[in-house]
Amino acid sequence: MDEDTNRANDAPGAWGEDESKIFVEFGQAMVPGREEIERTLLDLIPAKPDEPFLGVEIGTGTGWLSAAVLREFSKARILGFDGSPEMLRIAGELLGHYYEDRAELRRFRLEEPSWTDGLPAVRVFLSSLVLHHLDGTGKRELFVRLLDRLEPGGALLFADVMEPRTEHARSHFAAAWEEEIRRRSVQIHGDKRAHEFFVRARWNIYNHPNPLDKPSTLPEQLRWMEEAGFKGVDVFWARAGHALLGGYGP
Repeated sequence: MDEDTNRANDAPGAWGEDESKIFVEFGQAMVPGREEIERTLLDLIPAKPDEPFLGVEIGTGTGWLSAAVLREFSKARILGFDGSPEMLRIAGELLGHYYEDRAELRRFRLEEPSWTDGLPAVRVFLSSLVLHHLDGTGKRELFVRLLDRLEPGGALLFADVMEPRTEHARSHFAAAWEEEIRRRSVQIHGDKRAHEFFVRARWNIYNHPNPLDKPSTLPEQLRWMEEAGFKGVDVFWARAGHALLGGYGP
């Protein structure tokens, strides 16, 4: 997702601490269908509710998705990666009593391939609104590395913004996203402040492209996952330029 106009980042493409604080306050409202994304991701994880497994979240953020996995799967463990110390601190607080024995958080840079080195066998890689910070080559290479770390039949499941294929689609994505946030701002906060920030900060990447954001088209990403060796690759949810994609290891 595009960062705020105040980008006090310490590395190109990094998520700054100012953005972290803003996203903590408004993030739920600014993600279309976040509750549906959560429910769909949980449904697609190839595990029984009481089965032990390791899940890895790429870009943990505030920890809402990791916490959902830990609630839904009583014996799951989560390893969460994020580049922001502030996000890691907040995620640690959210995970609370899970943190000591079932969750571990690590700092990383998404663009550095070495973060996957040494990972044990993973049942599911999860991510929400993170992978678009990699360009096409970066995504293709990441898919290959993730498949290499999956257990047989494990899954890669990620939600993200999609690059439109036409200008008609771009206009629709932009308008639909703004309408979603207008509605969710009132629903979640009781007023329009999340929407007002979204407009003021030029957060809508379909109206205000930024070089830090490198979304790819939906067909491209499906093809790259299949080329990497994933099976059952599909689109499981889509709205307002956002989609949930996934595939399973052989």
